Amino acid sequence: MSGSARASRRRLSPAGLFGLIAVVLALPVAMMLLMASGTGTATERLWPDPRLLSCLLTGSFAALLSAWLFALQPREVAVRLFAASGLATYGFCLGAAVFLLPVDLSPETLAQAGMLNVFAASGFGLAMIALFALYPRPLRSSRWIIGTSVIIFPIWTLMGWFGPFEPFVEIHRITLVEMAVILLLAGVQVRAARHDPVDRAIALWLGASVIIGAGGFIALVALPSALLKAPFIAHEYGFGLFSIIYAALTVALLRYRVFGLGRWAFQLLFLAAAVLSVLLIDGVMIVWLALDPARATGITLLLIALTYLPARNYLWVKLVGRRQKDEAELFRAVADVALAPTATERIEAWRQLLTQTFAPLSIMPAPIEVGDVVIDEEGRSLLVPGSDGLPRLAMRDPHAGRSLFSPTDARMVSEMLALITYLSEARGAYDRGVASERARIAQDIHDNIGAQLLTALHASGGERKNELIRETIGDLRDVIRNADAEEQSLATLLADLRIETADRVELAGLTLTWESADFPAIQPRRDTLRALRSFVREAVSNTLRHAEASHIAIVVTARGKQLSLEIIDDGKGFDAAIARAGHGLGNMRGRIEGLGGSFALVSGSDGTSISARLPLTP
Repeated sequence: MSGSARASRRRLSPAGLFGLIAVVLALPVAMMLLMASGTGTATERLWPDPRLLSCLLTGSFAALLSAWLFALQPREVAVRLFAASGLATYGFCLGAAVFLLPVDLSPETLAQAGMLNVFAASGFGLAMIALFALYPRPLRSSRWIIGTSVIIFPIWTLMGWFGPFEPFVEIHRITLVEMAVILLLAGVQVRAARHDPVDRAIALWLGASVIIGAGGFIALVALPSALLKAPFIAHEYGFGLFSIIYAALTVALLRYRVFGLGRWAFQLLFLAAAVLSVLLIDGVMIVWLALDPARATGITLLLIALTYLPARNYLWVKLVGRRQKDEAELFRAVADVALAPTATERIEAWRQLLTQTFAPLSIMPAPIEVGDVVIDEEGRSLLVPGSDGLPRLAMRDPHAGRSLFSPTDARMVSEMLALITYLSEARGAYDRGVASERARIAQDIHDNIGAQLLTALHASGGERKNELIRETIGDLRDVIRNADAEEQSLATLLADLRIETADRVELAGLTLTWESADFPAIQPRRDTLRALRSFVREAVSNTLRHAEASHIAIVVTARGKQLSLEIIDDGKGFDAAIARAGHGLGNMRGRIEGLGGSFALVSGSDGTSISARLPLTP
């Protein structure tokens, strides 16, 4: 090849290389289709023989798939062997198709087509043997296997064609042995890869496809032909089974979604087992028991439902399935992580949860930061992002190295992290609420109860000391009540105030009249209730201290969504203008008007009236 030709070859892109190969492969197929699609008569069109179409489709499919993969990865040894097998399949399929052309061909042409069919079929088996000896991992005796096959099968093929044998019978025997070797190598690969989950998944996938493709061809075509019996199906249709092998090999060599290949392999085998079971049982019913086909099919389906389906589910759990945590159990475990009291305990609980759920061989800090759960190393690793104080982690080789991480596992971890975040935020809100309530209680104790106790400690008169202590007890009762989660109703507050006021008035030697009506079923705001309580206490305290009264009347009414409260005594009264300058009445007015209410004070020689109106808006 000249230098310019080599430079052009190097500049050829994968798409260009594939396109060039595809054109070369398409030309013979197109010519054969044209030869097979002539006209029969003036009114009847001649369609190609279906067996010929099966040959052309199978050969083209195998050749194009292998050519596409070769264009993408031309330096890979396994890909080169795959391409060689695809070219061989293309050859023996087209060689068989020549015999189905509706034209008269010379004996020399037919002999050449026969030779192409025989030697390409043998070459296909040889390439596949070499491929399965090296992929997904080179076997210890791969060189011996390949070397022995390169010697035995070409010599056997030459003897079958040029020796005293019937070539087309002998090639079936050669193919039978080659397929058996391929099946054996697929099983050896599964065993050799048992400690490597990635290679094991690929080996299982290829083994399942070979069992169906090669095993099907052996059972339906090669074995009967080798025994000089009629095949169950025409060998041209049997070629279509090789398409299963090529499709599976393409997926495996591209390493597409390797983490799912193991499960796909068992699903493929179970599907094939179901079809085979139906055919076998149906055949036994018809041939041996002499049942009509309709009745035999019905009995077959019943037997499949009663025996095969339960057995399949049992095997699926044993071979593939992993014990999944119960949803309630998983929720409790996630909640334990989110609600752990310390950061160290949260991290330890999270690692334990991941270990119990996936049983990885190792779990360690992730080498890189990720924004979401990521499947890495073709399913061997699962990268878990850090969240809410949890470190980013990398799990490797789940289920003690017997499987790979799947998208289902990634979604489960993402949902666990989302639930941890939600519970952590809920706990944070709860903790903030607790802290706020504690601060409120501390402030109430400091501002009200502490100050009142200090005042009572230094009070000179016994009556004044007792009054302060009683007020302190009432404030302490309010603090305890507000610490509860329950909201106090208006009726409950007024009942408490009535009892408290009656005790205070009785101890002071006065009489009390309390009048109240029914109230609407409205829950006022807490600050409204607090202002109402302070208003009653302050007004009664002023009367007991300064009014020299003998009777107190309290009237509580409600009109619509407004509460009216009036406190009247028969004391000596005071100058309202001077009293308004004091802090006590000013604080009372400020609380009421700050809530959108109104405050009024009337005082004279016949007593004092203090009234307030407050909105009852929730």
